[in-house]
Amino acid sequence: MTGVASRPGLIEEYTHTTGAVLGGRDGWDVHPDANAACGGRWQGPVFVLTHRPEDLKPVAGVTFLDCDVAEAVRIALDAAGGKNVEVLAPSIGRQLLERGIVDEIDLHIAPVLLGDGIRLFDNPGGSPVRLGLVNGSDPSLVVNVRYRPAVAG
Repeated sequence: MTGVASRPGLIEEYTHTTGAVLGGRDGWDVHPDANAACGGRWQGPVFVLTHRPEDLKPVAGVTFLDCDVAEAVRIALDAAGGKNVEVLAPSIGRQLLERGIVDEIDLHIAPVLLGDGIRLFDNPGGSPVRLGLVNGSDPSLVVNVRYRPAVAG
């Protein structure tokens, strides 16, 4: 996404702590670039979970998986060498949350409201998933962010 900035050092944190990336087919179809993570500064194994791996051409550094999401995470964790597996797909993330497989969620709030896409956690009729704030003194603290609509022009 253009027109937004990250806090200083964030990309460097990700490049040092990420051992593998797990994404979904929809994201791969929109942006099929194994070297795109962290603006191209991160290099490592990329896994794409899809029900139709036979439709895809082989790509160096990318493994196309057709398995259960828990198995995909296990494969990615093995490849990550003790580092984090970044899940870059909202539907995969939701499934992992529902199964209790997610260790941590790193939310990035950008000053834009998207008009389309897949919700990170959309579970009509489901139970809430409580989260505890990792980088604060009170793990139940509500984080408040205020923005104003930008004037077009």
